[in-house]
Amino acid sequence: MFYYTENILFQKCIIWEGTGKLRVIQEKKTSKLFIMSKSKLKIYLDETVKDSELFKSKSEFEICKPEIFKYGIMVEEIPTHVVDSDFDYLQSKIPAYELLHSDFINVDLDKIENLSTDDRKKKTISEIIGVAVGIKYTVELLNTNPNKFKKIGIPTNGKYLDYSLIVNNLEYELETKGTVSKYYSTFKKDILEKKKSHSLKDVYLRFGTIAMINNPGDLKNSQCVVVDDPPDDKNRANDDSSYETQLLNYAMFLSYILDSKYYNKFVKPLKNKRLRRVIINQEKFFTQYDFNGKVYLGECFDYRLIRDDLDTLKSNNLNDLYNYKTEQYGKTKFFIGLDLDVIDAINSKNENYLKGYESEWFYNENRKSYFFLDRDGILIVKSENGADFQLENIFTEEEVKYRLSNSLNEKNGYSHKCGAPCTSRDIEGKPCEIRTYRKLCHFHR
Repeated sequence: MFYYTENILFQKCIIWEGTGKLRVIQEKKTSKLFIMSKSKLKIYLDETVKDSELFKSKSEFEICKPEIFKYGIMVEEIPTHVVDSDFDYLQSKIPAYELLHSDFINVDLDKIENLSTDDRKKKTISEIIGVAVGIKYTVELLNTNPNKFKKIGIPTNGKYLDYSLIVNNLEYELETKGTVSKYYSTFKKDILEKKKSHSLKDVYLRFGTIAMINNPGDLKNSQCVVVDDPPDDKNRANDDSSYETQLLNYAMFLSYILDSKYYNKFVKPLKNKRLRRVIINQEKFFTQYDFNGKVYLGECFDYRLIRDDLDTLKSNNLNDLYNYKTEQYGKTKFFIGLDLDVIDAINSKNENYLKGYESEWFYNENRKSYFFLDRDGILIVKSENGADFQLENIFTEEEVKYRLSNSLNEKNGYSHKCGAPCTSRDIEGKPCEIRTYRKLCHFHR
């Protein structure tokens, strides 16, 4: 655990690394204690697993708040097609989702709290935390990659809670649960009953994780409970479809960070299982972010692009909208991107590289920004009020204002002609007359 403090006398920001060493990272002038949003969860082995050597091999693990946000994105259904008008919606969804986590999830040293007081929202947040805890635990237990988890079963309210994965020719199935209850017997019964279904395929091991999290003020430590059926050594996986699974997992993020026209070109052959035709156009990402000597291609987001309140505003003036949103949310920006090496491997059809790919796991946070890099090469950067200079340079206030103007134009029905020169033989060079809310229509982007 890293502790972050600011010292008035030296006006420096320091990190205590738990070994008595202090490391200066930037100048400040205030005096506060800041604890990174990372929790160390103990693992409780139910009687169904207490004698298993596999499960006894791990007694605790750490999970950070950005991981919960990232895995929350992963539970969504993968879009099979994103129309041009969805761009604004997707630009709104990511910051709204992160704001939900920021407002209603608290991650502390040894506990994770669900802060919601609305029953329906509390259940949804508990489920998302349950998925994040289950996947992170399994990643560490089996020393695997989060991009190898395949969504299975019927989604609950559009979200997947069950997963399968293949490791060393052994297929595992995972069911995740999350609850603020003090007891887990009902969840254990549900997991074990589901495993008795005769319609289930034969796999090596089915097990379930239950994230026992906290309500505000609960003194107990949060923990991860594990329940299972005994493994079946006779069942071996003959068909390792992890490459396709990896592509599907990346598709979930690409639907938000790759231009919709080119996301559709990526996902269509993937959904039709024509994997040799899957390609990512590297030129159609909004920007790139350089981190620890590597390049990540992706998209930027901002709290001010959340659309929920746009339709209730009486003013149609862009400056008024910009000032109102900035006063309401501040300047909170995000970058979500994918390692260029992963994109190159997909485009070159290098299945072996992708199957063996593992990025360095990294997390660092201070009062105004965080950096999270997962094993699958997904990078998430958050910055408040210009704290991260690189993000501020690639995602300027002018760009935020431009995107707000697109939202305002769509709300008011103010489209314009694309105007780009056409390339079709019969009308080559003629200004395009397709109407759009964005700078260019989908044909000319």
